[in-house]
Amino acid sequence: MKTALILVLLLSSQIYAKSFTEFAAKVNYETNYEVALKKAKEQKKDIMFLVVANFCPWCQKLEKVVLSKDKINKQIHKKYIPLILNRERGDFPKQFDAPIIPTVHFIDYKTGKAHKKVIGYNNKDILIYEINK
Repeated sequence: MKTALILVLLLSSQIYAKSFTEFAAKVNYETNYEVALKKAKEQKKDIMFLVVANFCPWCQKLEKVVLSKDKINKQIHKKYIPLILNRERGDFPKQFDAPIIPTVHFIDYKTGKAHKKVIGYNNKDILIYEINK
């Protein structure tokens, strides 16, 4: 029974690991922090950094129900360089803590430091408010 549970968890994490990169490609989010930071400096835009994890159903819901909407995606791209990274991969920048996921960090392009953090799943109205704040 324990082996079956572990197998199910491993398979589901592999599926989501693939789906977060598919989501990034679909909505044109960066998947590399250094690339996002370079673009942010060139375009003089802050970074909206979404932290997700393989096992997180709320991350998937945020992507599908909120961030995939054209209106919201356009607002994000107008004001930010969007970045999505999986906390469980080796390329996650450790200076941005995310004890609860999803977490969205808003990072200043000049300093590379987060100036605001939104923790947990938020509906579209709350996220639009935070994006435009």
